[in-house]
Amino acid sequence: MFTFYWLYQNKNDWLAVFKTDNTYTTANDRESLAQALSSVTYLVSYGNHRGTDKFLAKILTDGKSSFLQKQLCIDLSQEARNCTIEEIAFNLRMDISAQTLEEFCKKRIDVCEKIFEEREEYLETKFEIVKEFDLSPRSVTKTRANLAAEILQAKKMPKRPNILFFDIDKNVPKHELPDRVLNFYESIKNSYKNTLEEKLKTEKFKMTLAGLTHIYGFGGLHAAKEKYKGNGYFLLIDVKQFFPTIILNNNFLSRSIKNPSAFSDLYDKKVQTEKLTYKTLINAVNGSMNNPYSAMYDPQKFFSVTVSGQLIITHLILVLEQFIEELIQTNTDGILVKINPIMEPLIRDLLNRWCEQLHVNVSITSIKQVWQKAVNDYVFQTTDGDFIRKGIFAPPTYLSNNMPIVSAGVFANVVANIKPQDFVIQQFKNGDIEDFYYIGKLQGDFEHIEQRVNQTYKRINNTVCGIATTNKSCGGVFQVKKDLHSKLPGSPDKFLSSSMATKKDIDVQWYIKQIEKNIF
Repeated sequence: MFTFYWLYQNKNDWLAVFKTDNTYTTANDRESLAQALSSVTYLVSYGNHRGTDKFLAKILTDGKSSFLQKQLCIDLSQEARNCTIEEIAFNLRMDISAQTLEEFCKKRIDVCEKIFEEREEYLETKFEIVKEFDLSPRSVTKTRANLAAEILQAKKMPKRPNILFFDIDKNVPKHELPDRVLNFYESIKNSYKNTLEEKLKTEKFKMTLAGLTHIYGFGGLHAAKEKYKGNGYFLLIDVKQFFPTIILNNNFLSRSIKNPSAFSDLYDKKVQTEKLTYKTLINAVNGSMNNPYSAMYDPQKFFSVTVSGQLIITHLILVLEQFIEELIQTNTDGILVKINPIMEPLIRDLLNRWCEQLHVNVSITSIKQVWQKAVNDYVFQTTDGDFIRKGIFAPPTYLSNNMPIVSAGVFANVVANIKPQDFVIQQFKNGDIEDFYYIGKLQGDFEHIEQRVNQTYKRINNTVCGIATTNKSCGGVFQVKKDLHSKLPGSPDKFLSSSMATKKDIDVQWYIKQIEKNIF
């Protein structure tokens, strides 16, 4: 059903390799390409929507078309973190070195197959959406946001809306909110009415709430006790389907949507069935309202949602403030609070009443231990013994597996009090060299990457994988722009490529220092 492929091209030549089941086919001209694609339905690659598919289409049509007509092309990079195929290969610890162009393509097809496995649920959801809503087969190539736009019959508004004419959730009791917060938003709105100055959306306002400094603006509300460790009894309170609920309660749906009742239907189906299909669609709507390239673009409604969200969470904190011991964290759609267990029945009753008043629902998770470096870097241990890990504490994935020795070492120190030196030495003795891999890639508008060797610079690949080394002949890795060299973020001063590195080359002390930088 699925044919994986990779295209290699330079100024003068190109080669495409296709894999269906376990059979490979190659193409390097129009005739062989047409033959290779003759029985293909679904083409699968990575980053192919940005150019590869268009290149193949032009080959097939002698440059007359930029679109493949018979094949449905799935791009595995769609809606994923912005990783290069080489970066993912390194994250998965896959060897992508090659001696020939054909081998080069085959190695990247191998990576695509692994990504396909990792993203199976995402793809299944898209196929389910296309089937359930009787969309055209070609719709499976769209993002989930674009699928939502199609189902909701969104048609881009011809005129750019006035973005800061936002409204506030009708269920929020304004008289119970701090005047300073309300005045901040009102002043923004009034200033905008007079100037239509879009930079006003970057304005911020700080206020202490339940002992934590909260920053108000036009995104999510955030605050946290930094470098906090605590045990006892905590409640993690999350508002379920936060933004979709605000949209539904207030009709904050993009005005470009011609079938708003379909959103209500999707929401109801999600609540009734808990199916990922419906959750995917309704969650795609809010972000799309702030995307100028989306048919659902309507920043006025988007900011109505985000401002309302900040005020709702503020009200939640104020309702609970007198009944909790500490506010530990505020994070967009929920809070973490420390409580006296005796107060739990009362707090749960208050939450039920608050949900009725605001027309929302919450989930409550009992937490027994908290290790929190910052608002997005934390470990929570539930009363069941499970860990919730974010940021620097998050376990490796196919999208992020840079120096797992460091994240594991930070986790071991913070949670189990294992000294960084002891941890790294133990891993050095018993672990794999892959645990020490640093992975970096070209960023922003930099042109390429160079490594300093002795007193000169040598150009290397734009995605690198290697170790911090004691080898004195090795230098650092730098991003280059107009002869300006900037050290690759987080990279060691002495870098040795993974293709040449052995465990004896590892600079153990450098990794110990990286862990020590992040512990608290």
